[in-house]
Amino acid sequence: MFINADQFPVVRLQFKATPVDGSNSSPFAHFDALLKRNQPFVFINDEGLGNERHEQSKDEMQAIVQWRKVNRVALRTLVKASIYIEPDTANRIAAEDFALTYEKFWGYRMLMVADEQEALVLAHKILTDHN
Repeated sequence: MFINADQFPVVRLQFKATPVDGSNSSPFAHFDALLKRNQPFVFINDEGLGNERHEQSKDEMQAIVQWRKVNRVALRTLVKASIYIEPDTANRIAAEDFALTYEKFWGYRMLMVADEQEALVLAHKILTDHN
């Protein structure tokens, strides 16, 4: 997983990528650092919504669930949305049902857009509406 906060409060999140510096630090450490800023932000992921995602092991899922429980309030308060760029209309529509489950689990919205420009416009609108 790669998290790039260089354009904070717009944070780039990629599940298939590895950090440029080659570090293997915990993604939780990156998430914790974002939450410690105590400022609203949005995630943007440009990998699409295909089936090529890494499947978590049982241990990984338990760690994610535990971390989420500890950080539930901060996640709901600070993460305003996770925006996924998916050019394929059918994939975006298919993901709408999953978006409800995603929001219940993470505490913030999962939104789908067709392209980078739409993602940036939506991110800035969300951040402006929440200030």
